[in-house]
Amino acid sequence: MMINCKRAAELICQSLDRPLSLWERFQLRLHLWMCAGCKGFKKQSEALDRLLQMRFHDLAREDIETQLDGLPDEVCDRLKQKLRAAIEDDASSN
Repeated sequence: MMINCKRAAELICQSLDRPLSLWERFQLRLHLWMCAGCKGFKKQSEALDRLLQMRFHDLAREDIETQLDGLPDEVCDRLKQKLRAAIEDDASSN
């Protein structure tokens, strides 16, 4: 029932992209209650996510590609998806 730190990190990252299920939230909360390292990782991940949203908020769609050059492909793909969604949300709200 208790998840390990690797699974906790996966859930932390996934929680930035999608809502976790009730079971996933329970497992993560239980783990974070007992693990200071993962609690710190969660805070850092959330802070980084906020900074990225602030930094790329005003970028045009075509500028995203050039801003992410040099990062690993999997990181770029995840960031591109989030940035495009943020741009679309911002455009639809205006």
